Amino acid sequence: MSAEENKAIVRRYIATLDLATLDELTAPNFVYHNPGNPEVRTHEERKQKVIIALRTAFPDLKLNIEDVIAEGDKVAVRYSFSGTHKGEFMGIAPTNKRMELTSILICRLADGKVAEMWVENNSLVFLLQLGVVPLPAGHFHIKG
Repeated sequence: MSAEENKAIVRRYIATLDLATLDELTAPNFVYHNPGNPEVRTHEERKQKVIIALRTAFPDLKLNIEDVIAEGDKVAVRYSFSGTHKGEFMGIAPTNKRMELTSILICRLADGKVAEMWVENNSLVFLLQLGVVPLPAGHFHIKG
């Protein structure tokens, strides 16, 4: 597939929170890599422990794709997401605080489907915004 076709697939994949669409766009042998969530490796685990968990914990979740770059079978995406913490997420009780986080991910496509994904984000900023980790006195201010 062309770089533009791959970018369109990944844009649709990243922007959707619809589980049927995710199933349609995910290769059967999908592998997920996220150092902040090492126990999640498969498509089903990602759906349950990331997508459904995010939708439940942040019911007003908004996602914005900032940049998309493609070469060969890989597509890189810089995106941001924000929401209000209204439900438990990764063992963290609801804080009712807003968060905004930017992430970068790389997807490898095979036969028009996302076969592999690498995610990098700043989990510390996320935890600081929710107030789970205190910011040492005299340090910079975290938006949120």
